[in-house]
Formats: sequence, C-alpha cells, structure tokens
Amino acid sequence: MSFIVSRVPSFLLSLWGLVNRSVHARPACLCSISSNEENPPGGKLKKLIVALFAFIAPGVALFAEDGHCPGYQLGQKQVYWGDLHVHTAYSLDAWGYGTIKTPADAYRFARGGELTLDDELSVKLDRPLDFMAVTDHAEWFDLLYICTDPEWSDDPYCDIMTEKAGRATGSEVFAEYVLPTITKATPQPTPICAKDTEHCDNSRMSQWGRIQEQTNAADDPCHFTALNGYEWSATPDFSHNHRNVIFRDENVTPDAIDYMRYPNPLSLWQELDKQCKAEAGCQAIAIPHNTNMGDGKSFDIETETNEVRALRARFERLVEIHQEKGSSECLYAFGQPDEDCNFQQYLTRSSTPTEPKDYSQQEWEKMRSGYVRALLTRGLGVYSESGINPLHLGIISSTDNHAATGGFVEEDKWLGSVFGIGDLDKTMVRQRWNPGGLVAVWAEENTRHSLFDALKRREVYATSGPRMQVRLQGSEKELSCDADNYLGVPMGGSFKELKKAPHFRIQALYDETPLQSIEIIKGEFRDGELRETTIPVWQERKGGLHICMNWTDPDFDSKAPAFWYVRVLEAPTLRWSAHHCRKENRCDEFPGAETTLQERAWTSPIWYLP
Repeated sequence: MSFIVSRVPSFLLSLWGLVNRSVHARPACLCSISSNEENPPGGKLKKLIVALFAFIAPGVALFAEDGHCPGYQLGQKQVYWGDLHVHTAYSLDAWGYGTIKTPADAYRFARGGELTLDDELSVKLDRPLDFMAVTDHAEWFDLLYICTDPEWSDDPYCDIMTEKAGRATGSEVFAEYVLPTITKATPQPTPICAKDTEHCDNSRMSQWGRIQEQTNAADDPCHFTALNGYEWSATPDFSHNHRNVIFRDENVTPDAIDYMRYPNPLSLWQELDKQCKAEAGCQAIAIPHNTNMGDGKSFDIETETNEVRALRARFERLVEIHQEKGSSECLYAFGQPDEDCNFQQYLTRSSTPTEPKDYSQQEWEKMRSGYVRALLTRGLGVYSESGINPLHLGIISSTDNHAATGGFVEEDKWLGSVFGIGDLDKTMVRQRWNPGGLVAVWAEENTRHSLFDALKRREVYATSGPRMQVRLQGSEKELSCDADNYLGVPMGGSFKELKKAPHFRIQALYDETPLQSIEIIKGEFRDGELRETTIPVWQERKGGLHICMNWTDPDFDSKAPAFWYVRVLEAPTLRWSAHHCRKENRCDEFPGAETTLQERAWTSPIWYLP
C-alpha cells in the first residue's frame, strides 16, 4: 500500500496494513469477509488506528495516493454483497400497489436505515448491503412524472389512476394501466402520451434525471456503491423477456431505453451501442432475468448473424438465476436427472402457473431452452460453429423487490411481495414466490468502477439469500489451499488451450447455516451433441462450516468446448411460508405450502473454449 505519509510514523502504517489483512482474512483460504458486518474482526483495533492517525497527523487522509480505498491491494479481492434489481414508487406496477418510497429511500434502507412502509410496518436490514442498483421500469417514466406534475395531475387519466393506486385496488391499476401497454405483440403507448408525444419525451427524460440525481447522491465510495440503472421490460404476449441495464458510473445514456420504443433485445443493444459511447466514458451491461417466465423467447442465437451474436455478447455478460418470481437454473421434468433443480420453481406459460403435464414435449423443450443451464450449453454449440459464444454468461441473483426494500431476503422476516405485503392471506396466494437472492462480487474495493469491472468480467456468484462465501478457480496445476487467492483462472474466466484436464479449487465458507453438499455442473459440446452432467463432489449430512478442496474432471475432452460451475447447498431450513403461517398459528389452512428449503449458491462458470 502506498499512503500519503506526511508526519505519519511508519509503525502506524505497518499496523494499518496488518489490521486490514487480518480483517479480510478467513479460514480455509477464503481471504475475504463482507465489509458491512456490525462488528467485524479487528474492528475496534482498526478504529483505534484511525484515531491515532487523526491525533498524530491531523488532516492526513487515509487514502492511497492513487485514489484507491484504504487497504487496497492490487489483485487482492474480497466479497461484496448487493442487489441489482430493485423497484420503487417510480415503477408504475410498484406505485400502483401502494409503494410510496423513492430511490433515495431505497438506498437509505440498503445502507441499514429504517424504512416505514405504512402506519403499521417498519423494516430494517439486519445486515446492510455493500452496493445496490435501483432498476425502475423505464416504460412508464413519462407517465409517472406527468401524473405528479401539477399541470397534468388533474387530467382524468391521471386522476383515475391515482385514485385506484394502493394495496386494496392495486390490481386494478396493474390490469388497466400496466398490462395493456406491454403485453400486446406490439407495445402500446399510454393514451396520455399518445396525445402529447413531445411532453412525454420531456417527462421521461426528467424522471430518468431524478433517478440519476438520487443514485449519484447515495454513492459513497469505499462504504456503499449506488449504481445507475433501469429495467427494459419486454413482455410480448405475457412472456417475460426483461433486462436490467446497469451503468459503470454517472456516464449514462441520455435517455432511458424502454420497450415501448425499442421492442426487442436487438434494438435495446443497438440503442445502447448508439447512446453509450466508451469514448464518452459510458459503459453498460444488460442482464436478462426471469428466464423461467420467458416462454423460451429472446434467445434465438442459432438464427442470429455473427454480428448480432457479438453485440449480444458485448452487452449481456450476466444472467439473473434467482429472484422473487422463481429460480431459472433448469427444469426438473421430462427426463431432467438433476433433482436439485427443483428449487423455488414457478412454472408459467403466459404468466399463468401450470403443471408439467400441461405441456407437450416440444413446448417443454422450448420452455427449458431459456433456463440458465440450457442457455450456457446452447452457447457452446454456437461457439463450436462460429467461434463466438453469445451466451458467455456469469451468474447473479437479486430480489426484484417492488417495495424499495432491496436485499430484504431473510426467510423469517420477509413480508411478502408488494401484492400482499404484511397480509398472510394475500401473501400465501403467491406461495411459489420467495424473497429472492443476492449477488456476490469478488472485487478489490467497494467502488463503482471496481464492482462494475468485476461484474463485466463475470467474477461474481449468486445466492438464494444467505451470505456464504464461495470461490471457484481453475488452473493447469493443482492449487493448494494455502496458495495466494488470486492465482489461476477465476470464475467467469476461460481456458483457451489445454492438453490435459484442468484442476479446480473450490472454497466455501458457511454463513449462518452449515453447508451440506457441493456439486459441479458441467456442460459440453462433444461429438456434435450438447451434454449436461451433475457431479457430486462433497457431501456431509451433518453439515460443514468451511471447505477447501481440489477436483479434476475425469472425463475431460480437450477437443470439446465446455463449462463448469459450482452449486453449494446449505442444510435444510424453514421456508418463509412456514414462518408466516406459524406466527399466526394457521398452517393447517395451507396444507400445500412448502415448509423447508435448501438455500444455495451458484458460481459463475469457468469455460474451456478451444
């Protein structure tokens, strides 16, 4: 570390480095710890050192000369926890169901502030987040801004919509104002915007500006990162083909790119390419989510040109595997041998829950082709033919929270979706929903650039809520558990040429519940066929606290493109539905409700692309 050292004794600098290294050290080679723990190891000593600095060298900043955060070391990464999918009152569907909290409120909650949702509900995170992005639906930025503008708020369209907004009648707003605009084959502008296009354009820009202003104000380098973003919400014929657009910093698209004007993924990427110029400092990624509700649409990579595939691969670096509307890893049906895929499944066709028996084999195959594992495997097939992998996707999770309470993932505290928040009867109607998950990022520091760059290079993983620390690294040589944590190919990276099977080091550290099993998921394109395999590599029924192990693929083919990712499962715990009905002693009324679940983590893959 290179600190400003004017009038600072060297022993203090050495002590500061020692404390930082001890704070960020973990057993079993996991050399990281979340920076937002209430009482982190070494915390008191660290505060003492800070005080000594202030006493001995007043006015000397604890920042490296190159502008990095205190404790920064090149290549030395730790885990940061966040949520990249959060909605506030600036989303029409959330506002329609009674959400009144702004992006500023959401960021305050993410940092550990208390949020009052109504007269009876006040919530607070037990463990604050390290970063977050508010991703309100861009499709109604104009409408929501107009209907809060005194010059327009008395318009009959706005007046009726505002009157109906609330938890009791929010379903009417959703049905009458949300669905008609985005669920038709061709998206439809709202009637008020059809009358005055120019005013709506100005209103949309103003709303996007308000979001940026609140996001930039919430960003606190080294302590909390607020990332600018919005959601592009394509829902043709009720199929969810949504993307969250996330920006590296304050350099963003001048306009919010919405589904109304740009009605397919290609037009989204093209407009991002047009508006977000690297030479102007703008960088962005687009993250698909809810592929379990996509009806197999929007990933037609086999028919795309190489030019389109390259554009897709440039912007779509990640995929959201889990959120409140279900998991999107894979489908457990029609010969799918992996029973651990049967996790928080929300089976839909046109957003209507169905059973596997209601699908034909052809329909089912189309449906499962949009799930994460199938996407990763399909990408290998296209790569083998074209040399381009358009689905080179890292794996994250988030909440899709619509109450401005991002990161609120504890099963025993979750209040339900915005549809029935705080109401057992309404919440249990949506038993297949869940609190969602978190994204974990291996980065060198908690800043916009460091976190975004880690997201872009896919050095990230997903959890269904817990904060177990997981790391996957590949190497041509075996990595011992006491080796430096930055050695080898990290999750999200690739091997190009290998003469023999790579070695993988898997590290997992429990959060609050012991770990029970670790599995390798392998996909490959071999002998003209796409293959998927689930390989158990560790299991302990009584549970384990921290694991460090090496694994080598016994069936490696140096000619076959492949990927490997790790799935870590906790021991079973109570699901939110059991917590909720037990509190009110009403579980007998919901005999079909799931009572337990196995929380888990999914790493981003490591690829072999010869």
